[in-house]
Amino acid sequence: MNKWNKALIALLLLTLTEPVVAQSLPHPIIVATADERPQLLQTIATYDWARSMVAELHGRIDSIADVHKKRPQALLTTLPPFSFDHGGYSEQEAAFLANAHNRILMTASESGMLYYLTKNDKYAQLSADILTAYIEELAPKTPQTTTICGNEFYDPRTTYPHFALAYDFVYNFLKKENTKTFSSKLEKHIRFDNDLAQKALGNMIGNVLQEYGKPDKHGQRVSNHPILTAPGALFMILCVEDDTERERLFKIFWEEGTAHQNSFKNTILPLYSDQGLWPESLSYGFMPIVSMVLNIVDRIKPEMEVTKTAKHIFNGNFLYDYLRYPDRRFVRYGDSKRNNDFTENNYRYALHIAARHGYTDIAEKAQLALHRAYEAKGGYTPNLKSTSPYDQYQHLQLFWGIDVPPQLDSSIDFNKKTVIIEHAGIALQRNYARENNTLYGLCGIIGGAHYVHSHLTGIGMELYGAGYVMAPNAGLPPTVPERRIPLHEHYFRLYAGNNTVVVNGTSHGLDEGSWKGKANVWQNTVVNIAAEPKHLEEGIAEEFSFATQFLNDTVNNATQERTLSTIRTSETTGYYLDVFRSKSNGENLIHDYIYHNIGDTTHILDADGQQLALQPTQRYQNDIGDTVKSPGWRFFEETKTTGPTKEGIKVRFDIEYDSTYMHLFVPAGTEKEYTQALAPPTREAKNGYVHKKTQVLAIRQQGEAWDNPFIAIFETSKNQGASVQKVASLKDGAKTIGAIVSSKTDNSRITDIIISQDSDTALYKNDELGLSFKGRFGVVRTLVRGNTTEMVLYIGKGEQLIFEKKELNANADHTGVLRYNKQY
Repeated sequence: MNKWNKALIALLLLTLTEPVVAQSLPHPIIVATADERPQLLQTIATYDWARSMVAELHGRIDSIADVHKKRPQALLTTLPPFSFDHGGYSEQEAAFLANAHNRILMTASESGMLYYLTKNDKYAQLSADILTAYIEELAPKTPQTTTICGNEFYDPRTTYPHFALAYDFVYNFLKKENTKTFSSKLEKHIRFDNDLAQKALGNMIGNVLQEYGKPDKHGQRVSNHPILTAPGALFMILCVEDDTERERLFKIFWEEGTAHQNSFKNTILPLYSDQGLWPESLSYGFMPIVSMVLNIVDRIKPEMEVTKTAKHIFNGNFLYDYLRYPDRRFVRYGDSKRNNDFTENNYRYALHIAARHGYTDIAEKAQLALHRAYEAKGGYTPNLKSTSPYDQYQHLQLFWGIDVPPQLDSSIDFNKKTVIIEHAGIALQRNYARENNTLYGLCGIIGGAHYVHSHLTGIGMELYGAGYVMAPNAGLPPTVPERRIPLHEHYFRLYAGNNTVVVNGTSHGLDEGSWKGKANVWQNTVVNIAAEPKHLEEGIAEEFSFATQFLNDTVNNATQERTLSTIRTSETTGYYLDVFRSKSNGENLIHDYIYHNIGDTTHILDADGQQLALQPTQRYQNDIGDTVKSPGWRFFEETKTTGPTKEGIKVRFDIEYDSTYMHLFVPAGTEKEYTQALAPPTREAKNGYVHKKTQVLAIRQQGEAWDNPFIAIFETSKNQGASVQKVASLKDGAKTIGAIVSSKTDNSRITDIIISQDSDTALYKNDELGLSFKGRFGVVRTLVRGNTTEMVLYIGKGEQLIFEKKELNANADHTGVLRYNKQY
């Protein structure tokens, strides 16, 4: 047998005894491919924004790469320690290590990006040497013992994705026959061991998927955790060489899932609402990782056509731009931060996928939304620097970047009057000011529900005015540890920390069903029962709009209904009408209307502007004795109350920083007591009010508040005096069904007769006023300007409105408007 036959036999034996590893997936693959490189280089050559990002990468990496080329041990000896084997650190304990390792692995991934762009081996060498240090540490472990920072939730969010990105970008360099990397353990260069790298990858994937744990239950409700850890799983899986194993792991990630990393297709995506929203509090709901993952899967596996069934998610992302106040900060419901804004990431991902599939409607919305965002910031100035170890995919601005022209032909009105967020039970009302909307625009929300990261608000409310969120919902504290302190759990998360109505002093939530154990925040979902205009539709009158939210509160055996209306009286003036109906289905003892306003002082005045006498009270220093001390009002301080009064009152909240005021009017009628107090500072408040106590007004009414609801008129102003001059109750026998609001602007005197009834078919007749209305919500406006009296009849929801000799019959949508000049 000659030597060639012997060699052939040896090769055949080797083939039979060792598995053949198939590899059909080219690298890089995760966020960019070799085929896409020429177009990316052309983008960089064409646009300043792309060049600036490349320059930023060079500025961060070049000096490190140059030093590393000469002294590789210089960087690698600064590698942070690894945690103990079993990953037993809490999130807080793991944070330091997560941050430290994230910075090192971010260096590796960014250096890999520069290698992809420049083909300069010095960048690949830096990435490869960092990877080797982690491979040597992780390859000897098992999936159960693999960890970097000691927390199984933090690693897939902060460290594993950057390992995968770095490996993906420099894969072809690593596979070269002569590639050597520096071993920290041996303190010398050694041939790169890709089998060892694959073992480390397998351990990290195993640590994320946790196949050794419980199976996934498709259809269950889960938190956002498997979304946040998804890149740590998917990126790693795409780096597995063996085609069969990679496809098996991808099937677990996408189809089957595990209890730790739930199925993206069958558990995570079905949780999105019909509106295309992740059903949590607002700033938790952005979830750009979902749009990113859909993009990646669609790029790599186009045959799956994932965008066809997920198109509503890309469209749903645009709803967030409708939830901005005039200062572009967000409304706030539940555990939310109004300053957090991840919309641009979502819009860029939407634009990327729209360009690939020809989704012109999504592309148009994405371009307009991005254009609006860039314009608000004075232009697009991309920044790749992450603000936290979780904010780590800013580089996609470069790799998936599509230029947005400075001028666009079409436009989308993001200032719609009514926006309904179904899962959160929220209705937004807005009245846009053409000039200086930040100062003169009106915007507020009412509603509430139970969802992950919800608060217990009943039907809560927020109001904006004159550059401030005047009446804030509670929101989220700055740090994770603060979420566990009594201030958050026993106040901000409960009724008393929000603007709502407490029934019989005992309003509370349930522990059973709560998204967080012992939080007692389960409540029924508030639903929209009427609105004009409807969700995202055009309104019929510039001056008026309204929304009514209803709550069947089975927890507290109560029924509640709240109407919020924005009413404009001039280009620079307008007010909110709040009608809150509430009744216990059992015994009606007391109802407390709780209202928070930022500011320095509160003035409770009678109709003549005289300060009402106040006496100290302890009435809110009690709770019902549950785990969270519901309803939470023990945190009120310096409580002082008036005596009972049926007279109308005025309340003025002063913001001394820039002489801004909130004027609140309560019409005469049912006897009430008014308590002023101080509460903990408002989160994310402007101009230093984040450090000042919040002003609180509590209005107590004996008995029910349904036939005689709480009615409040709110006007923000830069003047100590309001344009609203007088507010009176509109009565229907013993019932209160609205208000008569008299205003004076620079050139007009306006009287609004506002009817807000508790039924779509309720009939109200007032012979003295010559008024008849069948319906839920309507307005009769009389505007006197010089020698002209202009009249407006408005039906927001109803059938017929008659005033004096004029008759307005509603259209098929049960709305209508009639304008005419009154003849004398």
